[in-house]
Amino acid sequence: MRKSRAMGAAAVGVVLVGFGMWRGRLRRFEVTEDSMAPALADGDYVIATRLVSSPLRGDVVVFPHPHSPGFLMIKRVIGLPGEMVQIDNGQIAANGHLLAEPWANGAMLGTHEWNLDDRHLVVLSDNRTVSTEDSRELGPLPVGDLWRVGFRYWPPGRIGQVS
Repeated sequence: MRKSRAMGAAAVGVVLVGFGMWRGRLRRFEVTEDSMAPALADGDYVIATRLVSSPLRGDVVVFPHPHSPGFLMIKRVIGLPGEMVQIDNGQIAANGHLLAEPWANGAMLGTHEWNLDDRHLVVLSDNRTVSTEDSRELGPLPVGDLWRVGFRYWPPGRIGQVS
């Protein structure tokens, strides 16, 4: 009985994901680098939803590279529209308040400051020593074409929500 229930739940899940992809609200992505480790690793496959509301601090998002058409990037939202974000001595502050970043991995060098308007945000890699191709190099990103990553479905040993 339990096995048939699980199979039914899996079938419903596949149908719902397929419908969401068909409607353009869900999309799958492959992670091809380690800039978001340990949350995401090279070879992970994730499902993301089109972001239709304001992003939240800590959201993992996929977005088009601002200078390389057709190239997609995956990073974490750190600074929200309308905030003043500062990086100094490896610490990040938003509107003067230090941010707790349980996802951050490695020391972050450099000093940066952004006064964000209501149309831009700051994204950073989780694996700070491996990647600097985030807002530290690219600057603030437009809120426009973003996908919020919610679920990793491959590899089997890492299936689950992305946080």
